[in-house]
Amino acid sequence: MLRLTTRLAPTRPILRSLRQFSGFSFAGPKDLNQILDKDAIKGLDGDQIASIWKEFHAEKKGTLGWVVEGSVGKLVLHRANTKNGKFFISPVFKEEGGAEGGEVDDAGYYNLIVQFFEPSHFVLANLQDYQADPANAKPVISFSVFDDYIESKNMTLVRADIIVDTFREGEAEKIIGGILKRFDGRTCSKDWVDIFNNKPEDFNFDEFIEDSRTVWFETENQGEAGKKE
Repeated sequence: MLRLTTRLAPTRPILRSLRQFSGFSFAGPKDLNQILDKDAIKGLDGDQIASIWKEFHAEKKGTLGWVVEGSVGKLVLHRANTKNGKFFISPVFKEEGGAEGGEVDDAGYYNLIVQFFEPSHFVLANLQDYQADPANAKPVISFSVFDDYIESKNMTLVRADIIVDTFREGEAEKIIGGILKRFDGRTCSKDWVDIFNNKPEDFNFDEFIEDSRTVWFETENQGEAGKKE
């Protein structure tokens, strides 16, 4: 079994195993009309639609509703669809009071694997579970980046479904915010998604973890989300 530590750079074996993997099933809404009646809100401006989106998800347990700039969503989807960004990893760092949702190692984090489904869907699972039994690894979060209003309203609606609710308060938001930041890529120190998928020999795992740690503890999440606890 592969073991992820800050002393190893396991990108190539992870990619080999993932490329042999048939993939997770995406269970969340795949079309915005499954969530929002677009015909009923045709006359509303972007701020009104964003308010409805966030209020709806704030009252819906187990979901998050984000609004990010249209340019962010456009770039995330473009890069995910065209840069061979099918897989990625997302570290979850231990904070005060411990961590749930995965087995934290001595370095203070555990990893989720991220799989992208065309045209706009992401699924996350515990990497340790996947390594132990790929066929039975269960998704813990899925989210979609809807491009319906990218051009007309300059905004992107993001919907996340928390499938296994073992995350600490605010943790899912940090995870998704970090993934959006990586797939956007403009404010990252390196194009980690491209390197991970296309140049694994250049992927410095130690550097990536330290960069991710900084993002986790020191930066604000992209967008705003609503969640009912």
